[in-house]
Amino acid sequence: MGCTQSTQHDDISVTERVMGGRRGIDKSERIHSRSERAKLAAKRAQVLAQAAENPTEKTPPKLNAAGHLVAEEVARRISGFVQSKETVVGDVKSGNGEDLIHVRYAALTQRGYYPDDPHKENQDDYFICGTKFGAGEGDAFFAVFDGHGDKGHDCARFAKKRLPAILASKVKKQRAALNAKKIKAMTENNQEKPKNAFHPSSWPYLNEKEYEYACEQAHIQCNKEMHDNKKVKDFLSGTTAISVGFHAGRMTVSNVGDSRAVLGYRVGGVDLDGTPAEEEKKEISAEDDSELVDAAGAKYESGSIIAIPLSDDQTPYRRDERKRLEKAGARILTIDQLEGRKPIEENVEDFNLGVDIDEEGDMPRVYCKDHNYPGTAFSRSLGDFVAEDIGVNGEPEIVTKKVTRGDEILVIASDGVFEFLTNQRMIDICAACDDPLHACTKLLEASYEQWLNFELRTDDITCIVLFLQSGKADDVAEVTRIMNNATGERKIKTIASTSTHQL
Repeated sequence: MGCTQSTQHDDISVTERVMGGRRGIDKSERIHSRSERAKLAAKRAQVLAQAAENPTEKTPPKLNAAGHLVAEEVARRISGFVQSKETVVGDVKSGNGEDLIHVRYAALTQRGYYPDDPHKENQDDYFICGTKFGAGEGDAFFAVFDGHGDKGHDCARFAKKRLPAILASKVKKQRAALNAKKIKAMTENNQEKPKNAFHPSSWPYLNEKEYEYACEQAHIQCNKEMHDNKKVKDFLSGTTAISVGFHAGRMTVSNVGDSRAVLGYRVGGVDLDGTPAEEEKKEISAEDDSELVDAAGAKYESGSIIAIPLSDDQTPYRRDERKRLEKAGARILTIDQLEGRKPIEENVEDFNLGVDIDEEGDMPRVYCKDHNYPGTAFSRSLGDFVAEDIGVNGEPEIVTKKVTRGDEILVIASDGVFEFLTNQRMIDICAACDDPLHACTKLLEASYEQWLNFELRTDDITCIVLFLQSGKADDVAEVTRIMNNATGERKIKTIASTSTHQL
């Protein structure tokens, strides 16, 4: 297989311009040599000089002596919540308080700074529906989109508009069908129908697999609609999509690309009044209580908050993704390998993203067999019409977890946040904050500071932070399963089949 063209999309001649000479989309502006830094500094000086000569152009941002944005310029680039919000999700129909999840949440986004394109717009976006998502009592939906390529902002906005709408429609239709089936059975059995039997508040919940299927199909449909939409030029542009849907007391995480969802889980759990759940701990068997251990086999300290990834970055760093892409006809190379500065090796270094930090920035990328494009640093996305022919598709990986007492913090973020922050560092920052907006602010500050330590530019930075409070008992076995899947076995779902890859 190879990369094909379509008359409905941009001409391939724009490829080099789109990729800015770096032969890659997303993270392509990570600078990892002195010569590149010098070139970028010269370009920045040229941009500033041109702006000074032409006063009709947009005023360039104010920089300090180090070439970084001054504080007021940074503040102008931040938008989002002005205060945290609250909602209640979960199984509201059960009448059991333990089935309710109290949620406080906030979101912030900070436009990046690119010295050679100082007025580049923010390509990140987010969506929040804190209550009655898809007409469901106790349902909510949170998502972050990180666009890439020349038209990445358009792709992110399209996904923000369509993905939640498609999912809400699918969930609503499936629940209505279940309700119709239930009422039909009651009629056939001469049972009295309850009051408001046809109202959405009376509809049955979807089970785990039904909701996951709705999420999967919503992403696939959104991707197709983006390709078909003539106003969205997704030929060499696209967006990641990381989302969390709350339904029937569960949270379902759907991931396409390399944005991320991370759970802050308190080992041992805490009661709603803030005290450790000692009585419950006594009821848990010794075997279950001893299963929650770190990668080295050591038990986590009771009361500590640990970071548990609920998504797995879809990049060529992953062996299973590399195999899938190569089977579809892709080449996996770093930029240095592509340009002949380093030898091509069969075995790409395995990298534990979320634990390790890639400081060099020359990550493996996805290329067509006979062309030096598209050069994506991710292995799945919404959009990216060219790359889809070599395996970069919009099929999500999905993880579902019951929300329990130990689930206290949830971070949904673009890679601008965690590019230089580990999962645990993100959770530690949030755990030290008194409300979600404070946590968002601190995450932006910490991320921005790290970008300045490593780069001459900063990426767009976007995060949604949720503080969760549930009375439902923890399921240590489920937590262990999710942790093991995050570091070992990964299940890759496709439309046609489901396969398992062991790393």
